[in-house]
Amino acid sequence: MNGILWGLLGAVLIGASDCIARVTSQRVSLSVLFLIIMGLSFSALTAWLGFTFNWPPWIARAWAASALSGLLNLVALYFLYRALARGPVAVASPAASTFTVVLVGLNIMVGEAWSWSQIAAVFIVFLGVAMLARPAEVDKTEQYDAQWLKATAAFGLAAAATVALRMFLAQEAGSELGALHALYLNRLFAVLGAMVLVIIVICRQQTLSWPKGSTRKLVVMQAILETAALGAFLIGSAQGGRIGATIGFSAFAAATTLFAWWWLGEKIGWQRGIWIVVVGGGVLLAVLGNPTAIQ
Repeated sequence: MNGILWGLLGAVLIGASDCIARVTSQRVSLSVLFLIIMGLSFSALTAWLGFTFNWPPWIARAWAASALSGLLNLVALYFLYRALARGPVAVASPAASTFTVVLVGLNIMVGEAWSWSQIAAVFIVFLGVAMLARPAEVDKTEQYDAQWLKATAAFGLAAAATVALRMFLAQEAGSELGALHALYLNRLFAVLGAMVLVIIVICRQQTLSWPKGSTRKLVVMQAILETAALGAFLIGSAQGGRIGATIGFSAFAAATTLFAWWWLGEKIGWQRGIWIVVVGGGVLLAVLGNPTAIQ
């Protein structure tokens, strides 16, 4: 399976995770949510690496990239979850997925193989997700005004800027350590950052909302999906090309919108339906124009 398909798998997984985040981010404190999500995935990966005696080797540059990527992971999720909590998901997720253009540009600058078909695919996907984030007729029935949609999109764009750098650093670490070790170190530094956030909130004597009842199951599922999505992205970046994996992963905007329609009952409307198809066409073009597949 090439990098684009791994990225597309990651898009489906993160799409489901973000849809769950629409609910959990409204019920649980973000610092607590970060701690649980990162803590669960870190614990599972620690158990596996300990069982196989396969710990990450010390490579200073890769560890530094993983550390910064892990901390930026928290910043990106903060902006993304704020956007998702506000809603609608059909605006928040597409705005966040515009990170593709920046991340592809960074990878081209460091010498990753690319093709003109992929560049065209980037702009098709970017156009599709940008149009998905525009106000539509369906928003009027959901009582979202223009100002509300702009604020949601602003949080999504802030997430996109952070995600681009976070993903690039994760790719850099993965190229030297491998996908599993890069993912593990990302979780390690993310959980340390989350612990600091929780301690700060406690020291300020602010109230923390912990998951209760059925929300606990949702948080666990969110942690599994979020970790698996990043793992798929890193595997695709390592095995099938970083640009291809990025393009495939950017389709998570369409995946999240579809999950929100199916699970949350958010209306899509015919306008956004068309642009979801456009995003899918852009990903298909990227698959056909993948230089790794051509060679």
